[in-house]
Amino acid sequence: MKLKQIIPICATVLITSCDKFLDIKPKDKFIPTTVEDFENMLNSANLVNSGDYWLDLMTDDVLLPEGQPANLYASQQPYARKIYTFKTKPYEETDNDFLWSEGYKRIFYFNTVINNIMEATGRPEAYRKSVRAEALVGRAFEHLAIVNVYAKHYDEATAATDPGIPIALIGDISAKFKRNTVKEVYEQIIKDLNDAVPDLPAQPKITSFRANKPAAYALLSRAYLYMGNYELAKKNAELALELKATLYDMNNYQVTAPGPFPYVPGTPVGWTNMPAAQGNPETLYARHFLRPFGLAQYTCASSELSALFTNDDQRWVLYYANGWPPAPPFNYWNMYQVKIFLRGEFYNNAVGIPEVYLNGAEAKARLNDLTGALELVNKLRKSRITPSAYVEVTAADLGNDPERVLRFVLDERRRELAFMNLRTADLKRLNKETRFQKTIVHKAEGVEYKLLPNSNEYLRQIWPAASAFNPDWTLNP
Repeated sequence: MKLKQIIPICATVLITSCDKFLDIKPKDKFIPTTVEDFENMLNSANLVNSGDYWLDLMTDDVLLPEGQPANLYASQQPYARKIYTFKTKPYEETDNDFLWSEGYKRIFYFNTVINNIMEATGRPEAYRKSVRAEALVGRAFEHLAIVNVYAKHYDEATAATDPGIPIALIGDISAKFKRNTVKEVYEQIIKDLNDAVPDLPAQPKITSFRANKPAAYALLSRAYLYMGNYELAKKNAELALELKATLYDMNNYQVTAPGPFPYVPGTPVGWTNMPAAQGNPETLYARHFLRPFGLAQYTCASSELSALFTNDDQRWVLYYANGWPPAPPFNYWNMYQVKIFLRGEFYNNAVGIPEVYLNGAEAKARLNDLTGALELVNKLRKSRITPSAYVEVTAADLGNDPERVLRFVLDERRRELAFMNLRTADLKRLNKETRFQKTIVHKAEGVEYKLLPNSNEYLRQIWPAASAFNPDWTLNP
């Protein structure tokens, strides 16, 4: 086991070359040798966060009101305001682009496990393979999240030439990396997940922050859906649901304001009694945002998103409020007919059972299995809508029209997955179809900003702290 293979997280000396790729500066100083050492990396607090919760600010789900005294636009960080106004370079070299830097840092953790655990001491080979498989899922998850922000959406006609992101497969931060194509990135994601599946446990070890078999199938369904391969998206969604399909009735949860957020005793704010990600029965693979509550208390649902909900929808009741605190001097509903996003638990932004239902439903709708698509959506909606208001929707209710069924599924997807870092990828892929193209409009400080379908403004520029050391990389337009 070479030292350079484990530099990212267990260097004995910090070296200046460590920031030539991603500006990662490791802190841990031990050299793992046993299976337990490597497995503990998967239990590290460094791996519980993921994503960039500001990403959703560029979508049609978000409104940042500017009225007083609660000016949500002015209260944002400078880079968040840039994302909201569709700037492709929200981060300067001196800023930390958390999605890029922290995402690749986690990838290097996973690579250290993947590349070395089979030579480690202790535990049978089958156990070592299962730990390695978990790390493969983690690596695939991070690559999939990153490529959908810094690159064009997967398009079979252009993916082989569209610049993607660097594929990191070794644990050497001083190595030279190239910017791979979108096609190469997706091929690696699919390979990692397929290689992992045979050795993964059916249930997560210790905690749902650890990967498992249904989570891998769920991620495969997401990746294939993004690629437009609906047969394989459907197949992998079904494989995931065969292993775990439990939906929890949200009518069993309540608003508990102003009680504390879970696991933070004494915190003076709160909202619901929903369990955190690792304890939520719908979680397949758990991650929090770096700020565990994401954009909660930071933004309002847009008028368009707000209009998709009814007062009989428990997601509308449990995730949104007229204002915050519950009886504030500023009421967003009275002013704008929107609600502030206020999801109060450490919620999961990685992979959950509801998304798998929606992946499968969309794939079936696109494959003209209208009844099968609606069966999945109805199961999800039954666990979200108050019993007195729930009505099963049939294909006949939608005129047996494939277009109406697909739009019904997509509306449900938007309601369920709002503020989970998935809307941007959905917008990018749907913009590939003329019938779903839309222009997003945000207003700030008297200026109207527009994000056009398939615009290069969807592509975040490669973080300058990384590209400065890699002048040969092709930058986004």
